[in-house]
Amino acid sequence: MTEILLACCIAFLLIIAICVVLVYRRLQRAHHGIVGQMERWVVGSLSSIETRLRFHSALQSPGEIDVVVVVTRDRSALLEPCLRSIHHHEPGAHIIAVDVGSTDDTGNVLQRLVHERVVSTTINHAPMSVAQWQKGYGIHEAWRVASMLHPRSITVADDDMLVREPFLAACAIVCEHADVRVVALHRDSTQEKNHPVVKTVEHDGMRIELGATFNGAAFYMPWTTLHAWGPPPYNEGKTESGVEDWYYSRALEQEGKHAAFLHRVDEQAGVTSLRDAVIR
Repeated sequence: MTEILLACCIAFLLIIAICVVLVYRRLQRAHHGIVGQMERWVVGSLSSIETRLRFHSALQSPGEIDVVVVVTRDRSALLEPCLRSIHHHEPGAHIIAVDVGSTDDTGNVLQRLVHERVVSTTINHAPMSVAQWQKGYGIHEAWRVASMLHPRSITVADDDMLVREPFLAACAIVCEHADVRVVALHRDSTQEKNHPVVKTVEHDGMRIELGATFNGAAFYMPWTTLHAWGPPPYNEGKTESGVEDWYYSRALEQEGKHAAFLHRVDEQAGVTSLRDAVIR
C-alpha cells in the first residue's frame, strides 16, 4: 500500500512539474509576443513622428515627376495586371510598388516588372515584419522615397485596380479648382452610395462632381496637399484616424474642401472588397 501511495505521489508531482513547465513556456511565448508588438509599435510611432516632421518642414518646390504608389501583399495574380495598366496609360509615371510581407510569387513578379521598366522602385519587407495597418505602413514607406524625388503629385492605388484610361493630366487640371484637394479615381455604385456627390462645379470646360468624403482604392493628390496633411498614421490600426481615406476625408472636413470624382479606375473582374461584399 505504501509503495502504491508513493508511486501516486511521484506521478502527481511529475504532472504538476509538467504543467508548470508548459505554463512557463506559454507565458514566455506570450511575453516575447507582447515585447515584439511593443517594439513594432514604438518603431512605427517614431517613424510616423519623423515622417510627419519631415513633411512639415520647408516645402520643396514640386518637380515634374508624377508618382504612383501600389501597396500589395500576397496578391501577385492581381498585382501584375494592375501595374501594367498603370504603366500602359501613364508610361511617364514613377511607379513605386511596396510589398508589405508577401509569401507568394510577388517578389518574382516585381523583379520581372522592374527588369521590363514597368515598375521604377520596389520596397520589400519580410513576412510578419510590418507594424500595424499594412497599407498605411506601405504608403508611409513609399512617400518617404517619393519625397526625395520632389514629385508634383502622388497617386495611390490598391493592387486589385485596373486603370482604364490616362488620368494624371485631368487630375492636375481638376486640382487647380480652389475647392478641390484630392481626386478619387474609383467610382462605382457602392462608392456612389458611401460617398455621395454634394455639389457640382464647372472648371476649365469640365463638369466636376465633388464629395465631402472619398474611397481610398485609388486617389490622386498634388504634392502640396500631401505636404499640408502628411501621410496617414499606420500605428493606430483600422481606426477613423488610421486608415487613409478616413484620415484624408477628415482633413477635407476640417479645411472645408472637397474630393473630386473622376472614374478612371475599375476593380479587376471577380474582385469584391470586404466592405462591398457586406453592403451588396
